[in-house]
Amino acid sequence: MGEAAGNARKPKERNGMGDTEALMRELLETFELEAQEHIGALATLLVALERENDKAEQARLVESVLRRAHTLKGAAHAVNLVTVAHGCQELESLLASLKRGEISLDLDLFDRLHRDIDAVAGEITSARESLTPPDAASAVTVGGLEPIAAADQAEPHDTSAGAEPTQAPFPEPLKERAPKVPPLASPSAEPAAHAPEAATAAPSARPAPRGPSDETVKVSARLLESLLLQSEELVSAKLSAALLHEEAAALAAELSARGGERLRAMESARKALKQAPMPQEKTLALLVEHGWQNEKALEGRLRHLEKGAEKNLRTLSGMVDPLLGELKKLHLLPFSSLAEPFFKMVRDLARQLDKEAELNCEGTELELDRRILAELKEPLLHLVRNMLDHGIETPAERRLAGKPEKGKLGIELKLKDANRAELTVSDDGCGIDLSQVREAASRLELASREALELTPDHELLQLIFESGVSTSKIVSSISGRGVGLAIVREALERLGGHVTVESARGTGTRFHLHFPLSFAMMRALQVQVAGRDCFLPAANVETSGRVAPDQVKRVENRDTVLLGGEVLALIPLSRLLGLSAPADPERVVSFVVLRAADRRIAFSVDQVVGVQEILLKPLGSQLSRVRNVAGGTVSGDGRVVPVLNVADLFRSAFADQAPSQPMGEPAPRAQAARLSVLVAEDSITSRTLLKNILEASGFRVRTAIDGLDALTQLKTEQFDVVVSDVEMPRMDGFQLTAAVRSDSRFAALPVILVTGLESRVDRERGIDVGASAYLVKSSFDQSGLIDVIRKLT
Repeated sequence: MGEAAGNARKPKERNGMGDTEALMRELLETFELEAQEHIGALATLLVALERENDKAEQARLVESVLRRAHTLKGAAHAVNLVTVAHGCQELESLLASLKRGEISLDLDLFDRLHRDIDAVAGEITSARESLTPPDAASAVTVGGLEPIAAADQAEPHDTSAGAEPTQAPFPEPLKERAPKVPPLASPSAEPAAHAPEAATAAPSARPAPRGPSDETVKVSARLLESLLLQSEELVSAKLSAALLHEEAAALAAELSARGGERLRAMESARKALKQAPMPQEKTLALLVEHGWQNEKALEGRLRHLEKGAEKNLRTLSGMVDPLLGELKKLHLLPFSSLAEPFFKMVRDLARQLDKEAELNCEGTELELDRRILAELKEPLLHLVRNMLDHGIETPAERRLAGKPEKGKLGIELKLKDANRAELTVSDDGCGIDLSQVREAASRLELASREALELTPDHELLQLIFESGVSTSKIVSSISGRGVGLAIVREALERLGGHVTVESARGTGTRFHLHFPLSFAMMRALQVQVAGRDCFLPAANVETSGRVAPDQVKRVENRDTVLLGGEVLALIPLSRLLGLSAPADPERVVSFVVLRAADRRIAFSVDQVVGVQEILLKPLGSQLSRVRNVAGGTVSGDGRVVPVLNVADLFRSAFADQAPSQPMGEPAPRAQAARLSVLVAEDSITSRTLLKNILEASGFRVRTAIDGLDALTQLKTEQFDVVVSDVEMPRMDGFQLTAAVRSDSRFAALPVILVTGLESRVDRERGIDVGASAYLVKSSFDQSGLIDVIRKLT
């Protein structure tokens, strides 16, 4: 009996253990959301404190930071996170000493405070990963800000368009030290009780105050996204109702237009009834009269159906439009939720590069769809990192140029109209060297050197968005691979926008990012191409028109039209889409003028139907990328109609005008199937790891135990590239690079230094001795190394 009772208790004990773990996970999830708010606020407050000069305001900010740390410590104790609480205790003690005046504010103190906060954030992440299931759904705060998942906080690596997901970074043997720049912190919501602190921390970012009766609830981000998508599906029902109303109205109008004809037929029938001598004629006249009466009754019923359809359309619109509008508001977040973490990132990255820089943001109170904010995060990150790395000069260089030692970066958001916005990212650095742009474009054979010399400066600047074009003298872990700006352009094109750049040598650079405010709903122009319907984003349509065939002139072996005193290229849209359109020289030529950035092209179409609001849908995983097509939409009659990609159309148009590669002739930049790589590394673990990585990617690899061994092998065997560590016995990587460059036989041989030395002095020394790329082990991954090798060879 006792044994049976004991066995009966065992399942209950196991359930109790499971309930305890579930409760602990739930508490940790709640704590993590609260901790994200505190960590984000602490970082923002410290940046504001570092920039503040007023003593009274400094004291108030110190008090705010101290209270945040104390609150976080108490919350950590509540969920039994001892290491987090201990870190908060040390931070609190340091701040208390600062408050009492025992220590003073200086740069080293701020560095220590930021490191302590990053360490606390790391402990929280470790605790979450130890207990949270990998498939746990993220959550957002309705009316607040969205916490970003830990995977989103990792520093992104450059990838080109359509690249595979980033491979895992170097394993531990190659990670000699942790990166100095912490991952971009997630934007976090400020509780109402701490609203004054947030306003002080970021003076330019003042979200609209909430009323005292407003409440917030936390819901699953997946559920919120699903609700919005379902509400957008109702737009298709509204379009179908609108089409039904139009068809009923058109049919009723057609019957009404035949009223006079029916009346004349009825009068003739009545005369025939009076005069008809034959019974058959009387029967025919009676049939005509009955048909007239039935048609009149049918017209009345159609008018009734038209009014009913119109009423249903108004009712459906009155239900769908407010619902969609309110659900869209749930997705609106202030731009400050994206911009605020960049203050700390700029500070930390500038410190790593031995530079001084500060960030100013404007327009952060404007609200955008959270999906658009998510798409803007990576482009903004690439732009800011590039500007800091090779835009902002060192303090010494800025003094020589007559500039303040501290560089300035700016981020400004403006609304252009009801459905478009412009984000400007600027710096007051050295500007873009156009000669280096020409050199990089010529090296990639984007155009001939003669054509590049004749290209206007504003057009030449746009080449920096081509993959592989870089003005940096060396490849580093921060920038220089020439794909970051290509990612910026592709991200804007995915949003249906575009990016432009302007730069003046010695005074700075400004990037202008134009994008729509609506992610899925858009106004589009419907056109017919080769008998098929297509949609063009209305934001890119400048005008449409028709010309006689004799007004189409041949200029430089291509069709053109004269519009507003400007000659525009006229390209058949059917040819770009691969559709066959029968030639009809007598017909009127209809065309649509599209604009992308500062370029305009006229595309000929069969017919321009009109503008309407559509719901853009992605193509799905099976057709994730189709050239010239951005997605599809369902028309009112249930047909799937493609929505065209304007950026792709422009690229296809320029390719259509360019001479094609002769068949059978190899591509000009075709590379050998197997490149030969020499790896110089004194650590057997790192040497073996690098050899396996490169051989798995198809390279032929030889290894050397130090620089002297590598130099000996170079003199006896031919290699396409050298990958070397820096710190090695007998001859280090700097000495090896200098020896390679001093030998005329190896003058063009690429040398890549992969090292743990990440200071600016070491990178500059690498440039001085002639290294082609300088990659830091702690913040680089194997796919990046392979990309650099292929770029240099």
